[in-house]
Amino acid sequence: MSLPHNPGEITHGVIRQGARPGARGGKATQFEMQAALIPGSHRFEYQSARRLTRIVESFVDSGTANEYFLYFHGVTDRQFDVIGQDLRSFQLRSRVRLTFENALDAAILRIIPGSEHAKISSSLYIAIAHKIAGLPGHHNESFETFGATLLQVPGVRSKQGDQSLGPGTRLGRDAWPSVMIEVGYSGGEDFLHLDAHWWLTNSPDQIRFVILVIITMSPLALRIECWRMVESGRRETRQTLSRVPTCIQDFNIDQAGVVKSTLGSTELRIPYYCVFDEHHDEATDVVFSLEELRHFAQRRFRLME
Repeated sequence: MSLPHNPGEITHGVIRQGARPGARGGKATQFEMQAALIPGSHRFEYQSARRLTRIVESFVDSGTANEYFLYFHGVTDRQFDVIGQDLRSFQLRSRVRLTFENALDAAILRIIPGSEHAKISSSLYIAIAHKIAGLPGHHNESFETFGATLLQVPGVRSKQGDQSLGPGTRLGRDAWPSVMIEVGYSGGEDFLHLDAHWWLTNSPDQIRFVILVIITMSPLALRIECWRMVESGRRETRQTLSRVPTCIQDFNIDQAGVVKSTLGSTELRIPYYCVFDEHHDEATDVVFSLEELRHFAQRRFRLME
């Protein structure tokens, strides 16, 4: 779903258009840039978990197949558990992903429209997990599933992805994954690209590889993008990173199974060191051929028809 680029601000509980991302000074965060894409009609003052749930329910019950993004002011990730419990009581928890920016007392909720999203994110995760388990010297316990866990930069910001995994050596409640999968719909590419930036820049070298899958429903098509931090060639300063999030591989797969790449990608390759933290004498990258990507997409298309 395409959204206008019009930020807003809260005034007496009503959204007023006109506030600029980064207006507090300094460079805008990924959260602020995503917030700038959300129209005033989708912006609310947080009152309670139950009220938030009712608003989410109204969008889910609208009868459209759109992906929605909602902005709530007056909430931080300290309310995550109670919001999750209330969404769960209305069987809506799996339909919502949350991002919090505590300094702004704000959250962005992404409402997932249908089963296609879950089918694609879970099946891609399973395919990657199967490949990792089959690497020389590895097995099913070499990695851990993180799913849609809320990952926190303590006291600052937090975010949920769609699916994620990491090495089995990362232990504890505060552990982060190394590979993140995000699935969205055509028209929402700006949101997904900012998601990739968020994961790669807010997880100090923990998340090293982000896979974005963009669904087009009519005609059926998938676009897969792989993102990593890449050297920018510039000296790092307070305002400029020496490494920047970059799309390094892309694949466009149409309903007929034709695979094309604007970047000239000939395979989807996840480097070994993007998955694991420790050296292995038989380290082997995770690789999907174009034929495997074609088969993956066409199987998803048959389930979506």
